[in-house]
Amino acid sequence: MTASAPVIGVVGNDVPRQLLLALGARPQRLTGSWTGVIDPDAQQLLGATDAAVARLLTELRGDAHSPDALIVCNDSQAHLRLFYVLRATAAGLPVHLLDMPREASEPARRFARFQLEELAAFCAAVTGRTLDAASLAAAADAEAALGDALRRLRARRRAHPSQCAGADALDAMQDAARLTPEDAVTRLDATGGQAATVPSGAIRVHVTGSSHPDAAVYSELESDARCVIVSEDHDTGDAAWLGDSVRGETTEHVLEGLIDAHFARVTTSATTSGAVRAAFTRDVARAAGAHAVAAIIRELDEAPLWDLADQRAALEGTAFVSVRVAPGDEVGAARELVREIVEKAVPA
Repeated sequence: MTASAPVIGVVGNDVPRQLLLALGARPQRLTGSWTGVIDPDAQQLLGATDAAVARLLTELRGDAHSPDALIVCNDSQAHLRLFYVLRATAAGLPVHLLDMPREASEPARRFARFQLEELAAFCAAVTGRTLDAASLAAAADAEAALGDALRRLRARRRAHPSQCAGADALDAMQDAARLTPEDAVTRLDATGGQAATVPSGAIRVHVTGSSHPDAAVYSELESDARCVIVSEDHDTGDAAWLGDSVRGETTEHVLEGLIDAHFARVTTSATTSGAVRAAFTRDVARAAGAHAVAAIIRELDEAPLWDLADQRAALEGTAFVSVRVAPGDEVGAARELVREIVEKAVPA
């Protein structure tokens, strides 16, 4: 894998990177941003959808360095709208919709296999490469090394005291989702460590709710050193499908393994039941030794709101706070959260 490989942009969290790597592509996760200009035309094309996706469409419409192709996952209504807008307006940019089923069954597995085969065919048309067992094995090795680096980063975050600020970790993970696997390992391993300046008495926070397009809100939450974000369960952080791979003797075996891996994942609030999401939040927060859980939800990203009641019940005994973030009020929302966390959480 080289930096000059065709770049395939990925919107959403359902793409098995191993397939793209095996076909000679460089996956590049695209997330938009918390702040920045929104083109009025982009907003009008999308209609009522959250600001991060509108900023992403603005970037794609104006970026001279757009990817060679784009895959959009049907894992939220906002992403589905984005796909249809791009298909209608993005002349010259190949765009593909990946629509993976959510509940495992034999018909769902057949549909998932069809989706992955179509995904592979789309990527092969972009790169000119074909899929085979050898390329899948090489991609598995590269992605497994990335997974090991992610586990090392996770261990540094969960150390007592934490050896890595949450904003630094999120930056590194999101960079890793855009770099070659080799460069991603280097980026992750350079983040945090014994010299990290995280106060030993900081309140350990787990973040849930909407995905974070960048680390701006994390930085604000940690800015006065009273809190450190040690984990999250949103899909642009530690719950991203990043660093996982499947091995098999044949292409068919690998595809079946990737389907197993897909159904084993806990996905977004829009695609998973509130009870399952709440149990996932509880388990990850406890494993990280979090003193508090903060649900941060973007305006017009409604699905995470459905999880709040189940999360509060599952996290009984742990401080739980939530906030809705309106466009332009990211800093104010983060400061409000810090106040609530400091009032409610008691460091161990």
